[in-house]
Order: sequence, then structure tokens, then C-alpha cells
Amino acid sequence: MYKIFSCIFIISVSFIVGCSDSTTYNNDDVAAVVRGEEITVGDIRFFAEIQDEDFPKAVEAKVRETIVIQEAKKMNINVSDEVKKSVEHFGIYPPDDVDTEQANKIRDFAESQAEKFHMEPEEFHKKFIKRSAERSAYQNAFFKEHLGKPDTHEEAEEMNEEIQLIVDGLMEKHEDEIEILIN
Repeated sequence: MYKIFSCIFIISVSFIVGCSDSTTYNNDDVAAVVRGEEITVGDIRFFAEIQDEDFPKAVEAKVRETIVIQEAKKMNINVSDEVKKSVEHFGIYPPDDVDTEQANKIRDFAESQAEKFHMEPEEFHKKFIKRSAERSAYQNAFFKEHLGKPDTHEEAEEMNEEIQLIVDGLMEKHEDEIEILIN
């Protein structure tokens, strides 16, 4: 059940992604600044291909994610063991001789993204897994600290509303320290 809870916030962010890359913005463009931390277009594009019209939503989602991660770090939450386990488990790039739907999707995404970030697909995949695991772990730990761990799927769904209220509160509390440049 905890995995359901831990994915709720990430999944809500994932629904905003589209199918093709934005051509209006350069990877080095600053999309937002959250309490002094710059978020670039490349930071957002690293995790998904986003259409131009969806970029403002993606920026807002990344800002919301960033403020939660900053708060988790302020709480001195250590996620290194969890990130290490995720990288060990999911960080293995599927060899070419593995012909499954999942392996093909992983390779296709890694190859496409690696080219955009001037990396080898294996290198991109490993960094993608590490960065994904880290951002998820910080958010999960933050919300677990504030809301506890749900016991049922229903409790996890109910917590989603509380999660949104917590994030809204953080956004409001720090609105003077948040500058969204792409909206």
C-alpha cells in the first residue's frame, strides 16, 4: 500500500507530459526559481517529452515538486539508501538481446533522451533512474513524515487531497520566493 501512496504525487505530475518535445525553449533557459534554486527547461525535459502548450503546467508541477524536496532536505531526511537500492534494482540498462515490451520502451526512451542531452543511452538511463528515485524518495519521506503511512488503497487516495493541501500551503507560504518565468 505504501507504494501506492508514494506514487500518488509523482503520478499526478506525470499526467501533464505530452508526446513531443518543445521547440520554443532551450534546455538552458530558466523556467522558474524556487527559493534561489533555478529550474531549467532541461531539468524538466530530462524526465519527459513535453509539448509547447503543456510547458507551463510542467513548470508549475516542477516548482511544486521542488518546494517539497527543499522542505524534505531542510528536515535532514536521508534518502541515500533508498536511492542506492532503486539504482541497483532499476538502473540496469536492458541489453539489446532482451526483446520485451518493457525493455524496448526503456531503450527507446533512453535513446531519444540521451541524444537530446548528448549522452550515451546507458548513461542517461542510470542518471534518469537515480534522479527519479531521489526525487520520489524525498517526496515520499516528506509526506510520510506529515501524514503517516496509509494502510489501505482508500487511505492513500484520501491522502492525495491532503498532499495537495500541504503543497498548496507551501506554495502560498513561499510565494514571494517563487518566480515562474514560463507560464
